[in-house]
Amino acid sequence: MPTTHLIPTRNLGTSEGQPPFTFIHDNPLAPEFASVIEPKTRVVAWAGWFDEAADPACAVFPSDHRLWTTGLDALRGAIASLDPILVERDAYLSLRPACGLVLSDPHSIAALLKEPPSERLRIQVDPIAMLTPEMASHAEDHLPRMLDKLGHFEACDAIVLAGGKPEDPGRMIHQPLDASRPIDSALLASWRESAFAARNVFVLTEDCRALIQRERIA
Repeated sequence: MPTTHLIPTRNLGTSEGQPPFTFIHDNPLAPEFASVIEPKTRVVAWAGWFDEAADPACAVFPSDHRLWTTGLDALRGAIASLDPILVERDAYLSLRPACGLVLSDPHSIAALLKEPPSERLRIQVDPIAMLTPEMASHAEDHLPRMLDKLGHFEACDAIVLAGGKPEDPGRMIHQPLDASRPIDSALLASWRESAFAARNVFVLTEDCRALIQRERIA
């Protein structure tokens, strides 16, 4: 059975379980990113941003016009340059998409994975992070389509199962799962019916981990 991992506090640190995943705050578009890749690790990084006001610890990424113009090409080039380093160090890079990042939705993820720039690239799908508050009000429509589209890619090998609530007009923030909330219930229902039910899961708390285990058995 796939492992359920805890996301480290403030999206920084190493998860429990095997294999362990190391969450970092570094930008994969930055030239110095290669220096943070340790041998035999699975590095989890947010999927590339431009605005220097970003706060990766809190998943805050202001929008920037370059996301839609040069962003995907820049990310593809950055990952291609990291490929020999990932191979040499026997490491994997797992990108976590969100609003305000180069990878922000199923379309951008699919575009990158159509011709993957590295065989050591993985995607940690974070549904709540890819929803705007407006989309979240119709989560029961958006989430099944999102997971169906991304579930066809083996590189999308993990999912974040977290609840969400609006923080401002442009983004959602994570909160521990509560199956009694409509958006959380919609996420769990979509997950159970998707390919991600057989892939690694990341949650925020031990109580969430227990909830996921019960959902897998149900």
